[in-house]
Amino acid sequence: MGTRISFIGLLMAGAMLTPTSVFSQEKSDGATDSSLSAPSPVPMPYFTSVIEVSAENGRLIYSENCSVCHGLFGRGDGPRVSSFGEYQYIPDLSDGYIIEGRDEEIMEEISEGLNRLEPPAIIMPQFKYILARSDIESVLEYLKILPEIAPPLIE
Repeated sequence: MGTRISFIGLLMAGAMLTPTSVFSQEKSDGATDSSLSAPSPVPMPYFTSVIEVSAENGRLIYSENCSVCHGLFGRGDGPRVSSFGEYQYIPDLSDGYIIEGRDEEIMEEISEGLNRLEPPAIIMPQFKYILARSDIESVLEYLKILPEIAPPLIE
């Protein structure tokens, strides 16, 4: 309980030390403006990736962010699939025709997500707030080699 009070007190002290309130911003001429500034129309990540674009880096990013739905080899058999409804579609990314010649479209789909069906089947979240553009490019490079490295299906 004492930790909670200390943390709240710290937050309040920090708020009091803030030079201007978000509700009363000072203009350059000394006057105040009580309206809030409009948010940026297209929020972008506040970071840039420090890794180079490569299929190997894409494999690591894919494993952390995509495999939960798409599966380790892109076959749409990730662990989260068991909770999807019967109308949920996840393409087999290990089949090269899905990726071939669609670089910009796939980059856009990873960045903006997919919402082609009515909820709850919203398909794929936006990754533009999670991954830098170079990270998305690395994932694309990995997807391009995925058909070559995916082991054959055992039926």
